[in-house]
Amino acid sequence: MAILIETFSLSQPLLEIVIRTSIVFLVLVMLIRVVPKRNTGHISPNDMLILIVIGTIGATSITAGSYQIGDLLLMIALVLVWGYVLDFLEYRVPFIRRLMRHKQTQLVKDGRMLKRNMRREMITEEELVSVLRLSGVEDISEVRVAVLEAEGDISVIKKVD
Repeated sequence: MAILIETFSLSQPLLEIVIRTSIVFLVLVMLIRVVPKRNTGHISPNDMLILIVIGTIGATSITAGSYQIGDLLLMIALVLVWGYVLDFLEYRVPFIRRLMRHKQTQLVKDGRMLKRNMRREMITEEELVSVLRLSGVEDISEVRVAVLEAEGDISVIKKVD
């Protein structure tokens, strides 16, 4: 029984674990929020590496060198709780939803590329044309609207003849 208690005991003060885990997790959420939405849908090798490094730095900051099972389980629980709390707040509070979620961006309207929106979202003409081809569009004039969705995917609505 003593081994069980020792295995799951905390090596760092409870309040320190709660504060450190909460601050690091919430800061990481805000940092990831600034990643352009196209990267969340179609991630490049550079973006993948950046996310791995940020995750590793975040994990190191949260754990602060602690390898006690009790500490690590508490940290994991706190991250899960914060994830749930943020999801709940996004669902219930429109203001927080607007802060936390990307908005849709029109890329094509009535057969015309919207270059300003494409520049802002860092979508090249080649990328857009590729997505249009995959959607069965041979010529951009066939497109009524193409939208970069909040999740990072591009949806295409063709004109009706």
